[in-house]
Amino acid sequence: MAKRRLSRQQQRRIASNQQNKCLPDTVAKNKTGSNQADTINVRIISHHGKQIIAETDNQQQIKCKIRQHLGNITCGDYVAVEQTLDTENKPCYIAVALQPRYNLLEKTGFAGIKKPVAANIDQVIIVYTPLPQANTYLIDRYLVATENLPAKALLVINKTDLFDRDSRQTIIQIKKLYEDIGYPVITTSVKNHEGIDELNMALKNKTSILVGLSGVGKSSLVKTLLPEQNIRIGETSTATGEGKHTTTVSALYHLHNKGIIIDSPGVRDFTPVNKSIQSITRGFVEIQQYSGQCRFSNCNHSNEPGCIIKKKIQENSISSQRFNSYQQMKKEL
Repeated sequence: MAKRRLSRQQQRRIASNQQNKCLPDTVAKNKTGSNQADTINVRIISHHGKQIIAETDNQQQIKCKIRQHLGNITCGDYVAVEQTLDTENKPCYIAVALQPRYNLLEKTGFAGIKKPVAANIDQVIIVYTPLPQANTYLIDRYLVATENLPAKALLVINKTDLFDRDSRQTIIQIKKLYEDIGYPVITTSVKNHEGIDELNMALKNKTSILVGLSGVGKSSLVKTLLPEQNIRIGETSTATGEGKHTTTVSALYHLHNKGIIIDSPGVRDFTPVNKSIQSITRGFVEIQQYSGQCRFSNCNHSNEPGCIIKKKIQENSISSQRFNSYQQMKKEL
């Protein structure tokens, strides 16, 4: 008996059903629940050259290739992914479209080129330690970037178990400086478990990114919050006192309290993408509140008469240390 010939529509339906069997349920279905769709929105949890690791709504991980036209995508981005078959008829995932972002943390790289750090974040955790020397200018740079996202900022002063009397006094001053402006500050030590519970609460129900210099202990904090994760922890060089790069790409992790944390690579420096003096001023909230109140509209806050900012510095309403950071950032612009 001759076999009945299948129509083209039947052949397409069978091929589609076979193809969808290779997919996780969330990838094989669209919002209406139909099994005919093969595209879904996923979130990037790490980016490696021309390949990304992404996760579906139920946290299933898939490896995806990237279409060239997507541009600079980064950890935390949402992308549309299609499933196809490779030459061996095995499932192959391709990121085909970047979904709209509600914010993007960027830095200025070599030759002034903008480099994405993370996308769609609620909170920037600036991890800092005064060792080997105290330098708050980097904190101020991160705060400018955060205020322009916009997002919340939290300062974490880490490795308190290593502080001597002088560095502890420095930390008291730094803590007061930023708390007086309105930023929360947590002191932490992985070794003594100081501040870890408080930090864990601050991360609850938010997408947060850890940023800071190499060697300040970002990965150690993530490892303490998620001990089951295989996270590399580096050491600080005894010769230079600077940290070694142990996190080479940003990576996204889920916390047990429904928070999400992104561990970013350590840096030697961080330069925010400042487009104007207004964007810099926006990052110094204590200066921003007096913007436009000087006698002259083009006041540079140097030696002009009637400068409200200089008056507030004399009254200790504005820190001279922060004001110097503000002036330095304007010069760099």
